[in-house]
Amino acid sequence: MARSPLVPLHNPGCPTALSIAGHELVAFSISGVSTYVMAPAMDACFDLGHCPVEAARLRSVLLSHVHQDHSLGVVRHRALRQMWGDSPSRVFVPHESRDALVAVLRAFEAMEQREPSTTLDQDVIGVRAGETFALSKRLSVEAFSVAHRITSLGYTVSERRRSLKPEFEGLPGLELKAARERGEELYDHRTHRALTYIGDSTIETLERATDLGDCDVLWLEATHVGKTDPAVSARYGHTHLDELVALFRARPALFGRAHIVLKHWSMRYGRSEIEQAIERVPRALARRMTALL
Repeated sequence: MARSPLVPLHNPGCPTALSIAGHELVAFSISGVSTYVMAPAMDACFDLGHCPVEAARLRSVLLSHVHQDHSLGVVRHRALRQMWGDSPSRVFVPHESRDALVAVLRAFEAMEQREPSTTLDQDVIGVRAGETFALSKRLSVEAFSVAHRITSLGYTVSERRRSLKPEFEGLPGLELKAARERGEELYDHRTHRALTYIGDSTIETLERATDLGDCDVLWLEATHVGKTDPAVSARYGHTHLDELVALFRARPALFGRAHIVLKHWSMRYGRSEIEQAIERVPRALARRMTALL
């Protein structure tokens, strides 16, 4: 049998499954090709440069920005869900890019000679930095500004958790029921920051941050490695792996408790070049880091 001419590293149909801190995630990210992160338990995708069938099963899409390698999958996402008779895609996008994205989706309706969607205007939701919105009954999302070549946002997903108050622990069910009927509050509620997603970004986003590491999983980009000049990264709105290492050495507390997933490698590198660069990362960072390959 002939060998496939496709290179898995650069094939968006070959994502990687990750299990981190109790979160099951599936992702692919190569600069200029496609970036997407599927979070099934959240019923959401973060960016969608390519739309696997599995991604279309998830209702919400949170776009960091509208460069094609991060947003083109939205067209297929909406079409597949419509074909299946599912509820319409719910797309969150930086406010400044919202109308342009709607125009693209309307253009596809016209090209395909379909009736204009009556819900599109409400399905594509413009988001501003600093806004918080509900992803579900238990999940909320805070949007924040990200430094890139065009308007971009990062997203932090928080989960509302509850635990039985100490004074009720160990009580029989009938006593708990009685307390509930008396109107007593049985549970303490707290907010747990589960995931922070940053799409394309310069190191500036991290340098000005204070609490981005306060989450289970932190998605960061490391487009360039090795001998590529970090000035090239900055010019195109990206981050060099060496910049992340330097920042970690200078301000380790910034990375908090998060497990870091690095993504968005440049197409100019093969797998071995990326792996060699990762081998040079300090152990303190490497042991809490996953390279998306």
